[in-house]
Amino acid sequence: MKLFRAFSLIDSSRLLSGQNPDNYVKVNWVCYLRDEPLLPFDSLIEDYHNLPETSRAKLWIERRANYLLSQPEVDELKEYLEKQYSFSIEVQQVSLPIPEKKLIEFNEQDITGTIILRDRDEPFPLSINIIGMVSSYRDLINVRTVEELLGEIDRRNDMQY
Repeated sequence: MKLFRAFSLIDSSRLLSGQNPDNYVKVNWVCYLRDEPLLPFDSLIEDYHNLPETSRAKLWIERRANYLLSQPEVDELKEYLEKQYSFSIEVQQVSLPIPEKKLIEFNEQDITGTIILRDRDEPFPLSINIIGMVSSYRDLINVRTVEELLGEIDRRNDMQY
C-alpha cells in the first residue's frame, strides 16, 4: 500500500481575513483520529519495536503515523476540496517504513488554526475525518532581500527535519 501527505497553498485572505502577514498559508491535510492504522505500525514506522515504551510517547508517534492518507482518501480529498472550496492540493508519496522524525512535514508549533472537513450537514461528506492544519507560508515572489531569502530557505529546511 502506498501512503501520502497532502497540502494546499491557499491565499491567506481566503481563510484569515487579512490576519496573516503572509500572502499564502500552507494547509496540511491529515486524517484525524483514525480508528485503525492503514498498515501495521511495525511496517509503517521505522524501528517501531525500538520506540519508547511509555504509552504516551508511543501513542504520540502512532497518532502522527495515522495522519498519512491512502490513495482512495487522497482522491476523495482532491474531489472534495475542488467541489467545496476550489482548492487544489499537492500530494507527496512517502517511503515506508518512515523514520519517526519524518512522520510529519510541518512544525506543529507553527499551526495557527485548523479547518475541519467533515460536517454532517454537508452535501458531499468525506468517509474519514480530515482536518487542515494551517501554518504560515511565505511566497518566495515576495522575498525582497538576500537575507529574507536565506531565512526562508533555512525555515523550510528546518521544517523538513
